[in-house]
Amino acid sequence: MTVSLPIRKWFILGLISLVYVALYGSLMRYKIAFSFPFLDQKNILHAHSHFAFTGWISHILYSGLTLLMAPFISTKRATVYKRIIYLNLICSFGMLIAFTIKGYHIISMTFSALCIVASVLYSIVFITDARKVKEKRPAHIWAILGLLFNILSALGPMVIGYIIVTHNMDSRVYLASVYYHLHFQYSGWFFFGGLALIVNMLPRQLVASLSKHFTILACVVIPTFVLSILWTKPPMWLYIITVISAIIQLGAWILILIKGYKFLHGEENIHYPNWINIFFYASALAVTIKYTLQAVSVIPSLSHLVFGIRPIVIAYLHLVLLGIHSLFIIGYAFAKGFIKPTKFAKIASFSFLVGVILNELFLAIQGIGAFTYTPIPYINQLLLVAALTLFISATSLLISQINKE
Repeated sequence: MTVSLPIRKWFILGLISLVYVALYGSLMRYKIAFSFPFLDQKNILHAHSHFAFTGWISHILYSGLTLLMAPFISTKRATVYKRIIYLNLICSFGMLIAFTIKGYHIISMTFSALCIVASVLYSIVFITDARKVKEKRPAHIWAILGLLFNILSALGPMVIGYIIVTHNMDSRVYLASVYYHLHFQYSGWFFFGGLALIVNMLPRQLVASLSKHFTILACVVIPTFVLSILWTKPPMWLYIITVISAIIQLGAWILILIKGYKFLHGEENIHYPNWINIFFYASALAVTIKYTLQAVSVIPSLSHLVFGIRPIVIAYLHLVLLGIHSLFIIGYAFAKGFIKPTKFAKIASFSFLVGVILNELFLAIQGIGAFTYTPIPYINQLLLVAALTLFISATSLLISQINKE
């Protein structure tokens, strides 16, 4: 018997978080395009990025993984999951407010640390319960791996916090710690946490067929971190391992797409409406672009040149956060019925997809302009339009669900 969980409520709370993420993105773009002196840009940036990770993506993943464990736990045990999920959400909003007002400060760092505590607590509870399940399920295995990467990624913020508290600023260590956290969140926790949700939706035959490819992707997570810090000039043996890992990663993903498409194309019982599949296809395309960019970035001179251009770095980060994970979450929520597919909700969701595309397109144009030293007229205003499209779309999606409720 599956315990009752307020899963739809959790997803609506997640949409509220998405609205705040988009709002802060719009504020930053407005401050760049026009004048808005009341808030510090760096504080908004830190609030935006930290909250997007914990209050949006992680919150949804915790909610989805709890649903996977629901058939195997008691009502009393489900209460533990609920408390941890709310703890993470409360601390995320506390962090959002604290970063907005004070930036890196003892209060914001405390809320950030509490979010890490919540992630550790959730991991302990989930792994403990998963080990008690007699029949080992692939979804549980990938969820555990994602949770372990989540804990591993926490070392980055801890080092950053130490640097700020001690005022022992080493720009190279600081930057490496930022990239470390981003890598193990994006390529570790977010990817394998989302993979657990996907695997639970797929036929067992397909999951068994793809398991070795998923294992390959898991094995290359750690070595591909070096792609983010090629500017440290790693030793040749480590560089060779990194190059091989990046190529293998891209190859494994392409095989997953080929096998998955051939298998799913003939399975009528797992087809979702075409309009929902568009979000899954867009997310898969974004993953393909991500792995392709990582494979290309193995060239040190190109990596140094490209990752030195801020718009390209931001485009890559948004490609992962918005293009891969946010679009997947929207498609997943519709497919599972956690977001009701009203006409207004569909329009808002596709508007959000358009916002993602515009954001990536304008950032790419800005990056190419910076690369060629060519000024792009009104590019900051265009990026503001893309940000506002995301904000209005997310708000509309939230409103559609409140009215439905």
